[in-house]
Amino acid sequence: MKTNKLITFTLIIAITLSATLTTTATAITGNTQPDTTPYVGVVVLFADTERTQPFGYCSGFLISPTVMITAGHSLVGAQAVSVCFDQGPISYKIEGGQVVYYGAETIYNGNPVAYPGYYPTLAGNQEFQTSDIGLIVLDQPVSDVTEFAALPTVGFTETLLQNTELTVIGYGLQDQVTPKNNSPEKSWIGTVSRNSATVQLINANFKGSDYYLKLTANSAQGKGAIAFGDSGGPVIYTENGQDMVIAVNAFVSSSNCNGVSYHTRLDTTPILAWVTGYMA
Repeated sequence: MKTNKLITFTLIIAITLSATLTTTATAITGNTQPDTTPYVGVVVLFADTERTQPFGYCSGFLISPTVMITAGHSLVGAQAVSVCFDQGPISYKIEGGQVVYYGAETIYNGNPVAYPGYYPTLAGNQEFQTSDIGLIVLDQPVSDVTEFAALPTVGFTETLLQNTELTVIGYGLQDQVTPKNNSPEKSWIGTVSRNSATVQLINANFKGSDYYLKLTANSAQGKGAIAFGDSGGPVIYTENGQDMVIAVNAFVSSSNCNGVSYHTRLDTTPILAWVTGYMA
């Protein structure tokens, strides 16, 4: 089913998991641009099937009218989701400890599906041992989005040269304030809006490169980054005007969201087989 006008967001605007090496990424930072890509949406996560217990949000993108891709770690603990494709900034106000959204866009309900090969073990390099990806199967086809990105062929990202320019898209926090009194994670602020930034591919020859792409995350050098709220958003390669989603925003190397970022590859045999199976 779908509902109009009303959806609730929790005050917790990011899924944050502690780690010794990595911090889960959940917004596009540095040289951001408002984004109009129609198939990228914001996903509200609920701890119950009745959708009365929202606990956070992430990003995601449609690959068909009923199937979305998002990050696997975002779906940990989620029993149901609601999705909106409003570009934002999303208007809301706090009522009873929740953020109530009064947007005019249509809200779609759906169910999370965890990738069977993902294990949320955020403990150092163990993060590289699984593919951080999940799906959302919507109850009803999306009627207001008719444009979708193409999926890559197996091994496509291995043909890309170092410093190939890509685009990352997501909803979430855009700026970090100082001093960071409560922790770096809690110092991030921003609106719930769809934003994009240009990034560059780093040489993929690293531990975990069979699961992830490694991208720049240094806004000081004029390059975009991902932060809290962007998990599940797409990494897009564009050629001849055609978008191809080649990876999914997954996690970053520091809680300040600088250094490098990691993105789950879609161009592996098991991932493509699993995703296209749900599309069929």
